[in-house]
Formats: sequence, structure tokens, C-alpha cells
Amino acid sequence: MHSKIALPCALLALAAAGTGCNLIFGIEPGTEAIASSSSTTTGAESGGGGSEAATSGSGGHGGAGGSDGGAPSCAPSICTAGECPVTQMPGELGRNPKGMVVTEDAVLLASGEAIISIPKDGGTARTLPGTLGFGDASWVAYSGGQLSWLNWSNGNVLGISIDPPSTSPIQIAEVPPPEEGSVYAAYGRIAAFGDSVYWVTQVPQAVWRAKADGSQSLAEQVASGGNPIGIAVDATHVYWSDLLARQILRTTTDPLGTTAEVFAETNGGPTEILLAKGVVYWVTDDTGAVQSKATDASLDAPPFTYTVDDQAVSKSIAVDDEFVYWTVYTNSTGQGEVRRARIGMGNPITLATGEPHFFEIAVDCGSIYWNINDLDADEDATVFQMPKPSN
Repeated sequence: MHSKIALPCALLALAAAGTGCNLIFGIEPGTEAIASSSSTTTGAESGGGGSEAATSGSGGHGGAGGSDGGAPSCAPSICTAGECPVTQMPGELGRNPKGMVVTEDAVLLASGEAIISIPKDGGTARTLPGTLGFGDASWVAYSGGQLSWLNWSNGNVLGISIDPPSTSPIQIAEVPPPEEGSVYAAYGRIAAFGDSVYWVTQVPQAVWRAKADGSQSLAEQVASGGNPIGIAVDATHVYWSDLLARQILRTTTDPLGTTAEVFAETNGGPTEILLAKGVVYWVTDDTGAVQSKATDASLDAPPFTYTVDDQAVSKSIAVDDEFVYWTVYTNSTGQGEVRRARIGMGNPITLATGEPHFFEIAVDCGSIYWNINDLDADEDATVFQMPKPSN
């Protein structure tokens, strides 16, 4: 169980207080979100944007057609917000799930010892060939038809072609071994853009990158120090969250910057971040905040705030062309939630509510997907699917 690994004290803020082992989910359609203090700003700092080639700490949660572009047709939704049915995706899905992305045909889930492929059409889930036996798969990124994944316990990154399909994985790069101790990626996320993959390790506390084709054996260090967790990248910059500093930092990618600049001051300790159509989005564990900022905004511009709810543990984030979606690990009544807000606006609503530990979230053109992970237990993985509302 990952929460038992001895990690720096900064990581303790990531583990929400659980309510014990619970396998009865009883998920229901949602209603209005629990009242929270929300604020908004206007202008460039609020940003707009959707899901085109989104890159994030869990690999870029796809929007229309998934995170790798493409736009398969989706049937019109048959339900409205708060009334959409929730279904559990079938199959044996491993244990202790973490990162999750969607492709045109499947949900790809990092689940313990392998990547699990869950067909969207209800077919049988299976271990993705070529992904078993390389350690503890924890976080994933999908770009250019390639899935890249991060090993929880040593920070190594592997990859495999999804389109076209392959059963032959590559080792993208290893983190240079430290003089003393071990490397742990732990909650450090991974992102991909162009020909490179970027990721975070929490022991040592650092940001790394390597060519996605595996042409370099050792990772290049991008930055060190602080308490990095989430990561996102575009054509000019790599962005990462610093949990304890309550900041989003960035540096240039070509040439690689020698110092980091503060891109945004955040309301709470930021964890997972996402970059989509020129806007960086993030969530915080400790204040339940969801915020964003356009990449071309001035450094001193404040972020746009969708919500602040100190009774909610905001865990994971996804976007499409109209909405921001996020999971609430636990709310004020000890339940999990999927919430949504229109891009550039506040007033979030709750789309689904159930037993606690709503964890990673991903979207495609027609559905919302999320997994359940009690960080204080070691349970069978569970993934839920819900149609996007028509309104």
C-alpha cells in the first residue's frame, strides 16, 4: 500500500483522512455542489480553453476525442446535469489505481503491476500487453499515440505504442541514482509533449525530462528542490506545482531554463495540474480550490478561481471545450463527488455523489470517467462512467 512508504513529511498533506475500507459505493446522480466561497476574475488571467492536446499530471485527460486529438462522433446525451446514470465499468482492474487516460476505444488505467485497458463498449478489461512486470505503474501520459507511464518506487519511465498497437515496451529513461538512498516518484506526475516526456520525483524532489523514444538512458534534470507534484508542458514551457510553497512554477524548455519563475500564487497547496488550449488548471487538497491561469497572462496576474471549499479535498481535474471537471476525494459529509463548472465561470455543480475516495478523472467527447482509491487501504480498483449531461 503506497501510503505506507516512508516519504518526506510534505507528502502527508496528500493523504486525506479516510473513513475506512468501503466497497459499497452507492453512487447517485448529483445536485448543486455544497456551498463554497467562490471568486472570479476577468480578462486574460481567467483564460478560456478546452482539451486540445491537454498535458497534465496524469497524462492529459482527453476532451473531444481524447487527449491525443481526434474527434470521434458522440451520440447526443440523453440526460441532464444531476440526472445522468452512473455505471461501473466491468472486469478485474487490478488494485490501488492511480493515473488514467482515455483513447478512442478504451480507458487506460495504471493499476498496480500493469496498465489495464478497459474497453468503452463494455468488453472485457485486460492487462495491456507489454506492460506487466516492470514494477508499480502509477501515473500515465498519452501523446502522439504513445502511452508513457511512471514507476512509483524508482522514478523510471516506460512507454508503449497504442496507435499503432504494439506489445513491445521501451524504457524511456532512468532517473540517475542518488549517492545515497532510493528514488521514489510517489505522487509526482508525468506529462508528454512533442518528442519529450516530463515527470516529477518526490525523492529526490525534482523535475526530469527525456526523449519519448528512449534514445537517452538517463533523465535530464529540469529543476530541483521545493515540493513538486503536478506537471504540464506546452511548446515553450514546463509547469509544475509546488505543494508547500503554494505556487505554480515554470521554466523554458528550449533552451532549458536555468532558473524557475513563479507563474501563479495558488489558494492552497496545488497538486495535480493540467494544460489545455493555453490555460493551466490546478486543484488543491487542503482548500478544495480549483483555479486556472492563461499561459500568456502576466506573471503578476492573479489566477481565475472556480471554487474554494475547505470542506472538500479536490483531487483530480479534466477539461473539455466547455467545462472544467474535478473529483472531490471527500466532502463535508464524507462522500466523494464529481463536480463541474463552465470554463471561465464559477458556480460549480455536483454531477455525481457516492462513497468516498473519488480519485483520478478523465473525459472524452461523450463521457466522464473516474476511479476510486482509498489511500489508506489496498482495495480492488474500480472505475465508473457517466454520460456527459446535455446541459
